Amino acid sequence: MKISKTALIGFTALLLTTTASQAQDHTYDEWDQNYIVQALLGAVQYENLKLDVDGGVAEIDLSLIPQIGAGWGTIPKGDRFQYGLECSFLFGFMVDDIRFTSSGGGGTTVRVSADMWMFDLAGGGYASLFLDKNNKVRVYAAAGPLLTYANYQSDYNEDGVGIPEKDNNESVFGLGLYARTGVEFRIYESGMLGLGVRGSWASVDLSEVGGSTDLTGLAAFISFTAGL
Repeated sequence: MKISKTALIGFTALLLTTTASQAQDHTYDEWDQNYIVQALLGAVQYENLKLDVDGGVAEIDLSLIPQIGAGWGTIPKGDRFQYGLECSFLFGFMVDDIRFTSSGGGGTTVRVSADMWMFDLAGGGYASLFLDKNNKVRVYAAAGPLLTYANYQSDYNEDGVGIPEKDNNESVFGLGLYARTGVEFRIYESGMLGLGVRGSWASVDLSEVGGSTDLTGLAAFISFTAGL
């Protein structure tokens, strides 16, 4: 099942625009919604997202992918120790362009341009703890299942030999797990800014394009949470 890149980018942009518009209308001195929202900006480092090219002569390195996304959560239950449910999405995109000498002999220079974009939808439970009586600083953790969609495409061209450019495309879905934690500091009455990390694992089979059959990543991000 293939999903149009333009459609998914448009859907992501719509969600981000809606979140940003709502955020712009709030001073965060008060919050009367029945949910909390969180904006996320960062990057994920995958330990095994390097794809072999030309029988392993070279490799495409897409292991560091910038990400942007958002999350929604139920209004937390509790006072200093709080808990609830959350869902989130992350969108990432990365490109790589390499040149190498072909293994076929003759000293032919090969150029490969590749890009990968990924969409991550996750949800689970969360818990947080305010470290002070005035609820100015909190630490939180969350975990649950995730669904990942990855789209890879590359253009392979041998310079100066008159061979047409070859395209390679692969689209895959995968299921997995995520866990994240972070710390946030209150900057508004109902708004907090902080830093977090997120680990993820998903069964995503990229073996057809020289990759592995699973993705394991560690992300770092800046977060802004409204509604606490």
